[in-house]
Amino acid sequence: MTRLHGFVSGVPDTVHLKEAGDIPSLIRHLNHADPSVRWHAADALGTCGGTAVPLLLEALHSRLVPVRLGALEALGAIRDLRAVSPVIDIINHDTLLEVQWAAVLALGEIGSPDAIPLLVPLLRDTNRYLRYGAAIALGRLGWQPQNEADTVYLLIARQDWESVRHLGAAATPYLSIIFRDNDPATREGIVTVLGQMGDLQAQALCQTALKDKSPYVRWKAVLASMNCGLASYDLPLMVAARERTGPDPAAAALLNFFFLGIGYNYIGKWWGFPVFMTYMSILVIAQLAMGPFLPYLIAYPITAILGIHTYYLAERMSDAGM
Repeated sequence: MTRLHGFVSGVPDTVHLKEAGDIPSLIRHLNHADPSVRWHAADALGTCGGTAVPLLLEALHSRLVPVRLGALEALGAIRDLRAVSPVIDIINHDTLLEVQWAAVLALGEIGSPDAIPLLVPLLRDTNRYLRYGAAIALGRLGWQPQNEADTVYLLIARQDWESVRHLGAAATPYLSIIFRDNDPATREGIVTVLGQMGDLQAQALCQTALKDKSPYVRWKAVLASMNCGLASYDLPLMVAARERTGPDPAAAALLNFFFLGIGYNYIGKWWGFPVFMTYMSILVIAQLAMGPFLPYLIAYPITAILGIHTYYLAERMSDAGM
């Protein structure tokens, strides 16, 4: 095996760099093209102790995402209390979810009780990754819920739906708050639990779920609706009140009327663009032969019919997955 400075057989040797005390090189390797090198560099930095902390804290401000992530992992392993405040700043100010999530987990590893006041509100965050990370971190810090609300939010953050169900109607107000989550799987879980609990006070939330943009959440709401006290004959009307998420039929029709083929492309037909190119080629040739205006007079009745066809295609697509 050939050993060069910091490399073994052409691969960065993080162990050698650690033994040499070359912390700056290890930090640079956090952005290496090979993910395994990044992981080994973060592991090596995590065993460097307090001497690496100042440079790792500087790395938290790197514009490179892998460097920030690796630095957070290393700081969590070192468990130096100097990192608590900078890591909290990352949670409050970094714009990337992955970095915020890594920072939350790092706080749990560092083990400072000073992080608890920040982590507890994250149990109510609208993002399930931050909620789950906060639940893990608080568990490592030995935190216990102080009231009913914290108990429910902790169980929801863990996605422990069975335990939430056993809480019964007391959990309904908190489930209603978390239902705003952007993740459809979380909304599905909430609606399923409400149906299992049979809480009549959950009617409003079931009605909201029936109008959800996700067809899977809507279906779970249909299954839960009877136990929530909703009449079956009211369900079609409630589902029909949902926001349509498919392509706009009017936009599809207009696009096909003026630019035949683009309307089909808009609704996801792969052959729409070739149709457009063929249409434009024929139109240009016709203009050369017949003048600039007559070809449009001939084309528009045809594109009007195809525009209507596209309208009905798009309208059916907007109802796909009821």
